[in-house]
Amino acid sequence: MGLIKKAVIADYIAQYNDLVFADPTHYSGFENLMAVYGYTLQIYMDFSGYSDMAIGLGLMMGFDFGVNFLLPYQSKNITEFWRRWHISLSSWLRDYLYIPLGGNRKGKVRTYINLFITMFLGGLWHGASWKFVFWGAWHGIGLAIHKFLKKKLDAIPNTYVVTFLSWFVTFHFVIFLWIFFRAESFQVAWQMIAQIATQMDLAYIAPFVSVRSTWIVMLIVGYIMHSFSLQYAERTTQKFVDSPYWLKIAFFIIAVQLVIQFQSEDVQPFIYFQF
Repeated sequence: MGLIKKAVIADYIAQYNDLVFADPTHYSGFENLMAVYGYTLQIYMDFSGYSDMAIGLGLMMGFDFGVNFLLPYQSKNITEFWRRWHISLSSWLRDYLYIPLGGNRKGKVRTYINLFITMFLGGLWHGASWKFVFWGAWHGIGLAIHKFLKKKLDAIPNTYVVTFLSWFVTFHFVIFLWIFFRAESFQVAWQMIAQIATQMDLAYIAPFVSVRSTWIVMLIVGYIMHSFSLQYAERTTQKFVDSPYWLKIAFFIIAVQLVIQFQSEDVQPFIYFQF
């Protein structure tokens, strides 16, 4: 699963994403928006795929590394997102920054400040760049706002509409900040946002679908893989474990063939190897 996530889906959709992020002004608002959705899936497939491979190889040698991703894009609020995304890092930030700073033990205002400082430093950890600081700081602000409004939000009836809106707002808040995380600079990030906001022409949809049909299929497959429940994923994993060897060999051959068919000319390094 990790191999398919990384070497098939993430690496393939990265080729288009890289073109748009290199110069957003040369692409329409719709094309920029697709690149943002593409990178959102790419970074998840790349990093969770890397984690899956590390966890799987570890299990083969008797080491249990635990879980690093729990379908984070299904989160209904930003607090839940950070409980599901990059669990090894978020747990470290909690245990070695947030709690030593006082956590939630020193009053409400100090709790909000501690959340902000923790994520601010988490952003800085990714690199000495203001765009990473901006990314981390706004996640900290998001966590503080959710903590501040939690009682009022919990009082809202949990209807399908409320659930959908909670997911929609959280997902697009995360997507918006991924732009700054990926862009080479603030200037490029704001160029991309400006293109999406002012150059959105739906006439580009038909030619985009025609030219980028395989990319769209990869994107849809990737998001569908992320849409299943955790319980379903665990049951499917167990069924695979219990399946006969000939079926496992067949899946292995298919996985290798997919990698060969969709490999890019250059080896795509793991995104998180730069951190």
